[in-house]
Amino acid sequence: MTRYQVVWKGPVKRASGLGSVSREYVRALRRQGVSTAVGTARKRSLRNSKRPRVLIYHYPPDTLNVKKERKHFNAIIINTVWETTRIPNRWRTPINRVDGVCVPSRQNKQAMRNSGVKVPIFIVPHGVNSRTFNPRNRKLPLKNANGRFIFVSVFGFQHRKNPEALLKAYWEEFSSKDKVLLIIKTNGYAPYQNERWIRNRMLTYKKRLGIRKKTAPVMVIARRLNSEKLRGIYTRGHAFVLPTRGEGVGLPFLEALASGIPVIATGWGGHMDFLTSKNSFLINYRLQSPVIGMNRKSSISTQFRYLFAGKGQRWAEPDIGSLKRLMRKAYKNPLLCKKKGRRGRLDALNLSWNRAGISLKKAVEKVIRNKR
Repeated sequence: MTRYQVVWKGPVKRASGLGSVSREYVRALRRQGVSTAVGTARKRSLRNSKRPRVLIYHYPPDTLNVKKERKHFNAIIINTVWETTRIPNRWRTPINRVDGVCVPSRQNKQAMRNSGVKVPIFIVPHGVNSRTFNPRNRKLPLKNANGRFIFVSVFGFQHRKNPEALLKAYWEEFSSKDKVLLIIKTNGYAPYQNERWIRNRMLTYKKRLGIRKKTAPVMVIARRLNSEKLRGIYTRGHAFVLPTRGEGVGLPFLEALASGIPVIATGWGGHMDFLTSKNSFLINYRLQSPVIGMNRKSSISTQFRYLFAGKGQRWAEPDIGSLKRLMRKAYKNPLLCKKKGRRGRLDALNLSWNRAGISLKKAVEKVIRNKR
């Protein structure tokens, strides 16, 4: 075990992507031989501590009481993620009061620097379990899916994920004559945002677009699935598609690659650390203020304005025409999709959580050396 101890404070019990990431980081540190406790375990004053104690804080930075935690820890590191070109202004002061910040991608590091972060910034990537997500997983059982090219998309039903562009491109590009299917696995953010509510939002949007032709089918799954069925969504697909406006990482992209299917994604964001033209189809985009899209009548999903409508923030607005062309290209070229999928699987084998653990351990030890 290391001569220092890490205490991890993060959403390790939360049933979400962030909770999953928090648990994986803790496991990755422990596999590297780092003594790691979760939560407020054995909270004591520094006078009684024989080993340096390091706090890694994996909640929003503005919820951290730096002054209070300094009484219990020799060093404090914030581990966070962000999706636009600048972090919220309220994050900057607490981050600059700690000893370092860990982010998962180059885009995130640039966003920190753009926002006036002065402390050391360490890139500590997320990972994917390529044994859990793999091409051999049992496909999600579906009726009437044989012979169809299947696009799959996994995301929370929010404006940043851009369900409006995905649906518009799909409805306009494909008709009922095309042997194609779009499967959307999504979730709402309030009790009333159930599967029926999400379907109704989509149908209302379709009417607003004035689309009268008989379009290709869309399957919406907005309920909790067990892990086997969730993994089976990826292997059921021929291509994963998500015209996101911004990602700190994009866990579903990693899971799709590990499952052996290519990705159609916006060519900007944290996911560009591992998406390439060899494993993906990259959508053209322009950077713009998030408020522009939020103010459009076409916005049908949760916006989270308090997070993304700050002064100076920008994210990507994918080009609908580019998205439509790439979806058609994937549909017309299944062999190309298989080739990109094989490349993606090979790439995912190098994107392990052990790699993340090694990077995080190095960051912790660099912070300890700096404090000395």
